[in-house]
Amino acid sequence: MGLKSTLQKYFKGDPILWAVIAVLAAISLLAVYSSTGSLAYKYQGGNTYYYMFKHFVFLMVGIALIWGIHQMDYKVFAKYATLLLWVSIVLLFVTLVTGMSLNQASRWLTVPGIGLSFQPSELAKLALIIYIARTLARHQDADYGARDAFRPIIVYVGLVCGLIFTEDFSTAFLIGFIAFLMMFVGRVPMRFLGGTVAVVVMVVTIMILASPYLPFLHRAETWKTRIENFMGGEGVDDDSDGNYQARMSQMAVATGGILGKGPGNSKQRNFLPHPYSDFIFAIIVEEWGVIGALLIVMCYVVFLFRAGVIVRGSTRTFPAFLAIGLSYLLVFQGFFNMGVAVGIFPVTGQPLPLVSMGGTSILFTCVAMGAILCVSRNNMEEAQRLKEEAHKEAYS
Repeated sequence: MGLKSTLQKYFKGDPILWAVIAVLAAISLLAVYSSTGSLAYKYQGGNTYYYMFKHFVFLMVGIALIWGIHQMDYKVFAKYATLLLWVSIVLLFVTLVTGMSLNQASRWLTVPGIGLSFQPSELAKLALIIYIARTLARHQDADYGARDAFRPIIVYVGLVCGLIFTEDFSTAFLIGFIAFLMMFVGRVPMRFLGGTVAVVVMVVTIMILASPYLPFLHRAETWKTRIENFMGGEGVDDDSDGNYQARMSQMAVATGGILGKGPGNSKQRNFLPHPYSDFIFAIIVEEWGVIGALLIVMCYVVFLFRAGVIVRGSTRTFPAFLAIGLSYLLVFQGFFNMGVAVGIFPVTGQPLPLVSMGGTSILFTCVAMGAILCVSRNNMEEAQRLKEEAHKEAYS
C-alpha cells in the first residue's frame, strides 16, 4: 500500500483542506518558536524550546481532535446544538461574574481542581454557529425563505453577544457578523437583517456614549481610544497601549521586504506585545517577507474556496450551513487578525486561527476544522454510494 492510499484511508474528506491544515500547523511551529525564543530564554531558565514544545503539544492534540471529529456523523452536531449553546451561555455568565481577568478583561474561566483555564467565548462561537445552521436548515421555505428562523436565531445571538460584549467587543462583533452572513445566505429577509443592524448600531452607540454612567462598560474607554488611534487626527494618544502595538506591528511589516529578514531574525519581537498570538502575522511578514504573507493569505483563501466546494457538494441543508458558517468564522477571524497587523483595522485581540499560540484557540479551531472535514467526508461517501447504486441499476 503506497503513501497516498494510506493517507486516503486514514485522512478522509477534502485532501486540499488537510494540506492547508498541515501547512498552517508547520508555519505556526516556526513562527511561535521564533517569537517566543527570547521570552523562553529569559523566563524558562534558558530553555528556548519551552513555549514551542508546549504549543506543539496543543497542535498534536488539536490534529487528533480533527481526525476524531472528521470520522463522526454530522447529525451529532445538530442533535446537541441547543445543549451546547446553553452550556456555553451558562459558562459565559459564570465567566462574567467570577472569571479571571487578563488585560483588564474577564475572559477566562478556571476549572476547579485542575487549574486549567479556557475561554468560554470560543465554545460559544462554535455552539451558536451550529445552532444557527440547524435552525436555518429547518426553516427553508420555498416561498418565504427562512423568515421564521429569524426570531429564535436573533434571540440567541443577542444573548451570546450581550454576555461577551462588555469584556470582549471584537469577539462579540465577529460573532454577530458571522451570524448576519449566515442568515443572509440562509435567505432571511433583508428587512429583518437591515432593521437589526440599525437597532444594534443605535444601542451600542448610546451605551458607549453613556459608558461613564454604566459601571459594567469599564472597557468602553479602551474601545474609544483604539478607534481614535486608528482614525488618527487631533487628540490621539501616541503612547497608548493600542497605538504602541499598532506602530510596532506596522514597523515589523514595513521592514520585512520581499523575502524578509530570515527565520529567527525578527527585531520587533522584542518590542511588540503578544508577538506569539495577536501579532504573530507581523512577525511572519518581518521574517518571511511578502512571500510569507502571501502564503498565509492563500492558505485561508484556499480554505474558504474548498469549503464552498463542500457546500455545493452537500445534498442536505444542515451540513451545508454548518460548513459555510464555520469556514466564515475561521477565515474572517484570520483576515481580521492580519488586517490589524498591517493597519487596516483597529487593534482587536483576535488570534490567527491555527497559527497563533494559545491552547483554547487552537483546540476550538481544530474542532471547527474537524466539523468541516466531517461534512466533506460524509459528502464524499454519499456521492460514492449514489454512484455505486447507479452503476448497479445500469447493469441490473
